[in-house]
Amino acid sequence: MDHLEQIQSNGFGKSRNIDGSLCFYEALPGEDHVSDISYAIKNEDFSAWVSLSETHADVASRSTALALAALLDRPAPPVEAGQAKLFPLGHWLHFTPTAAHSELGKDGHPRLGGFLPPLPLPRRMWAGSKISFHSPITVGQPLTRTTTIESITPKSGSSGKLCFVVLRHDLRASTVHALTEHQTLVYREAVPLDLSAASSQRPPREATEAPAGWEWSHAFTPDEVNLFMYSALTFNAHRIHYDLPYATGVEGYPGLVVHGPLSASLLVDRFLLEHPGAEITSFEFSARSPVFVGEQIHICGRADGNGAAELAVFAPGGAQAVTARLEYR
Repeated sequence: MDHLEQIQSNGFGKSRNIDGSLCFYEALPGEDHVSDISYAIKNEDFSAWVSLSETHADVASRSTALALAALLDRPAPPVEAGQAKLFPLGHWLHFTPTAAHSELGKDGHPRLGGFLPPLPLPRRMWAGSKISFHSPITVGQPLTRTTTIESITPKSGSSGKLCFVVLRHDLRASTVHALTEHQTLVYREAVPLDLSAASSQRPPREATEAPAGWEWSHAFTPDEVNLFMYSALTFNAHRIHYDLPYATGVEGYPGLVVHGPLSASLLVDRFLLEHPGAEITSFEFSARSPVFVGEQIHICGRADGNGAAELAVFAPGGAQAVTARLEYR
């Protein structure tokens, strides 16, 4: 069945969730024409998907909190439910995908065409997020997350066609509104590859000195184990993070790609080490360019006014691969 071919008269449509599982989501009244997928693709008009929403349930997981601490090489948090607060970005390790293997695309992601529109652009990445933290989440709390498609914006750039999709996530812990997140996804055209040419794989770029002008910095070299652990924790099967022949031969990267949200988590982790006891009230990050396994990065931070900090991940050569800003008290 095509993803939106049955818009029921009661205002709900049957679809595939972001994670690929079957669900019912709220449909816009009078939008029966959205079942015409070919029309939407041909005219680059996905407006009928805007404002659709879905809700999922989960529980703030003790095992996930322990595993993330292990990945970040930090002491294990208290194990008793109600005593351990989740890491500020620990909600990213919940509501993980559940799509069956048969429902995955060639890239390892759940196929599009359900809750998210069937964009004809195969390369996707998490471009950034803006998060407002309202209340802490503790281990053992029941969680619900309502996701709403806020905008879908096709564009054309120097690298070809692309499309930005903005999702709003409202997360509640034990019915209390814990956070609001605006997540931006970007979809791009396939990379034209010359199959007769040599592989795009290349050795890691040489390490460079820490950038000047930052109050603190930390050198770190992500390896295959880091990527495996984060992919496992998030149940992220995107092959650019673990399948080197695919990453280099299909998507044209020079090596395995470090997850954008992992880089963001490294920034927040280092900030908290530099500011013990700080409570983060807002955080935003933007993934500007990829970093790759085996390359030394610099995780940097500096004050940005009272109660705020500017953060960045620097790639070899000095370019800012990830930029971020947070507010705290």
